[in-house]
Amino acid sequence: MSFLASRIAAASVRALGSTLAVGCWIQQEKDRRVQCETISQPPASSLEHTMQTIAGNQTYETPNGKKTDNYLYDHGDSFPNLTRHGPNSLLKKYLTPDVYEELKDKQTASGVKLEDLIQGGIALPWGARPPRGIAGVYAGDAESYTTFSVLLSPLIEAHHKALHRARLRRHRTNLDVQGLSQRRLDGAYILYTRMRLARSLDGFKFAPCIGRSERRAVERLLRDCSRDWPQGSYVPLMEMSNNQHEDLVKRQLLFADPDEFAISTGMGRDWPDGRGIYCDSWNDLPHIMMWVNAQDHLWIISNAKGGDVQGVFTRLSMAVRSLEKSLNDRGHSFVEDPNLGFLNASPVDIGTALRASLYVKLVRLGQKPGFDDLVRRLRLEARPLKFQSQTYTGMFDIANLEALGKTEVDLINLMIDGVGTLIDLEKRLESGEEIDIEVIAQKKGNRN
Repeated sequence: MSFLASRIAAASVRALGSTLAVGCWIQQEKDRRVQCETISQPPASSLEHTMQTIAGNQTYETPNGKKTDNYLYDHGDSFPNLTRHGPNSLLKKYLTPDVYEELKDKQTASGVKLEDLIQGGIALPWGARPPRGIAGVYAGDAESYTTFSVLLSPLIEAHHKALHRARLRRHRTNLDVQGLSQRRLDGAYILYTRMRLARSLDGFKFAPCIGRSERRAVERLLRDCSRDWPQGSYVPLMEMSNNQHEDLVKRQLLFADPDEFAISTGMGRDWPDGRGIYCDSWNDLPHIMMWVNAQDHLWIISNAKGGDVQGVFTRLSMAVRSLEKSLNDRGHSFVEDPNLGFLNASPVDIGTALRASLYVKLVRLGQKPGFDDLVRRLRLEARPLKFQSQTYTGMFDIANLEALGKTEVDLINLMIDGVGTLIDLEKRLESGEEIDIEVIAQKKGNRN
């Protein structure tokens, strides 16, 4: 089987599996309801009580101002059923009937509608745990951030905690390596350094809504720009062999095929057509990579073994500046908002759209109660790294939590200082010292 056929088949099987699973659930529900109706027909009062229980015993206001307890019947035929979303669901919190009514008939100049934004959040309330991005909401183009700001603004604030600050001052970009902290991290605890910038190109819809011809145009443009770089090459997914594809994915140099969530948002449409990767070296760990049309139009990635944060950031800065010049020479630019910074499909990846991470060994600290809270109070996020069947490795992907309201240098310095603190605590535990992580986390939170 060819690479293209195998990739399409894999994606189709996943999509079919999701469809069959949902279909089986629906049929089971139908059978259960028929059986219940055969046994006894509940009185109206009992049905009303059940509906109130599902809706959380809340009173809602319909678009015409009518007060009601009936969530499913009085929100309109097109309002999404969010009763399966948990109490902490941001989509359920901010996509109210009033907001839906205000936005449901709006669309951007390129035709993006509210339903395009929320599809990922409502399609898989069971399978996405939690929905990725912010509540599974993705922008269909740059204009979505203004047209649908009534929904997107509170979601952005809920994640970044910086929307008010961003509105008060213009976004600032700082790619000057001279501004980085000079703190040296103990390389014995660091496996990799990896930094990524997400970028979208002006004049094109974003991944959830982009069409086949537009996506191919983005790929042609970026492939052409990559020829301006002195070394390396670009390879479309369509031209890869199965062995080459599997090797790159295994080495974490290439994005995986879309899963059910990516397919539901539209980001996996036409896979793998219009997607590809640039590497400055194919033999070892590349210093610079470019992922095209994986999620956003472009991800620029810089890698290195060990903890050479300064070196990785230097190469990343040079690469993105060079690419921006190549785009400008061809009449294009990155999508950028004066206050929100660089715009992409996910509201997570706005502002700097930077993810700067270190793979850190924290075997003892990572098992301590309060570890996750400590990391969060350091304004970082920690993703456990697992290999094969291991449930706990003691390795964590530690990265900046914020992206909006600060510069790239600010965020990397936070990451350096935070990881330095975590390594120091790990060393104290190795020496046999008893430390209370929860107390330390509280102190860090008060300081920040």
